[in-house]
Amino acid sequence: MRVPLLWVGVLLLSTPAVRAQSPWYQRFTLRGYTQLRYEQVHTLDAPAEWKSAGFMIRRGRLTLSGFVTDNVFMYIQPDFAASSGSALNVLQLRDAYFDVFLDSLHTYRLRVGLSKVPFSYESMQSSSLRPPMERAEVVDAASVPGQRDLGIFAMWAPPNARAVYERLTRDGFKGSGDYGCISIGIYNGQGLNRPELDHTLYWSARATYPLELGNMVVEPALQAFTGLFTPQTSSTVQAESNALRDERYAATLAISPAPIGVLAEYVWGTAPRYVPPWNGGGGYVRSGRIEGGFVTLYATTRIMGYSLVPFVRWQTFHGGIKSQIDAPMTDLGQWEAGAEWQISSTLKLTAEYMHTSRHTLTSSGSQQTRSESVWLQLQISY
Repeated sequence: MRVPLLWVGVLLLSTPAVRAQSPWYQRFTLRGYTQLRYEQVHTLDAPAEWKSAGFMIRRGRLTLSGFVTDNVFMYIQPDFAASSGSALNVLQLRDAYFDVFLDSLHTYRLRVGLSKVPFSYESMQSSSLRPPMERAEVVDAASVPGQRDLGIFAMWAPPNARAVYERLTRDGFKGSGDYGCISIGIYNGQGLNRPELDHTLYWSARATYPLELGNMVVEPALQAFTGLFTPQTSSTVQAESNALRDERYAATLAISPAPIGVLAEYVWGTAPRYVPPWNGGGGYVRSGRIEGGFVTLYATTRIMGYSLVPFVRWQTFHGGIKSQIDAPMTDLGQWEAGAEWQISSTLKLTAEYMHTSRHTLTSSGSQQTRSESVWLQLQISY
């Protein structure tokens, strides 16, 4: 990887270092959000019972961002509500990157550092904007754990497209943010805040363009990544290799709410997954087929002067969840419905109901579970 890194270094050194004339405190912004959640879970298998997961701080983000120079943009975001084992509210770095713009119109840029991988509209979309409280598993834990990784991404987006992305995010249209219309990147691939383990890098590519049709924005996209993944295994399970094939392809259709919005994504490819043993032992982790997708319908409306966003989502998933120990083989069917109520510019209350049917295969055997959950979440933006 010496050639790409050298190329980036030359670009950084050749970038004009003219600082904006305004004071630093006018060039940087400090903002964030906190989500306080309450959850009740009802197991539908015998014995059926309601259980409370209690209150939790789901996310506590604080973002420092701004232009260091006229063509270098900085973005740093820690999370004060991450988890590590049984410990909650652990400080964790989520983003730390620089956008180096290569022209005066900011059409071409290099994104260097820890950032979201441009794969899946829902993965790139901020959790402060997404109607369902959690991302679909097929684009999150099973594809890009934590949505982020450390790498270098080359992006292209003309000024008119960047203006559309900004408007969708700013005006409450559930945008994905600006990750370029075309992006090509290399990154570690082992997941958020995990070291590179197999001495190879992942490659990713994404192509999209926002089409304005009256008040509606339609954005189709194709994306893919490929690499080798080192799974975590328990003492009784063997990995077929320390570098298992991990490839994913996805098609996206996003339609902004005008007043009804649609987000549909379908993912397929090859991923690490658990396979039971043939002759004793605890089984294996090897590469196999993965596929799944989801459809979210939502609308924007106003009732008594308040903004209300009702939504429904259905998702299905078949494959291994590579971010978990032994990459358990999973078949998931899930639907959910809810609504978010924009109380003010800083307060948002979301209520959600979820029905889940899950079949998992691990070294401890096959398990079928059915459950329903009720979530209430208050988000404070600042």
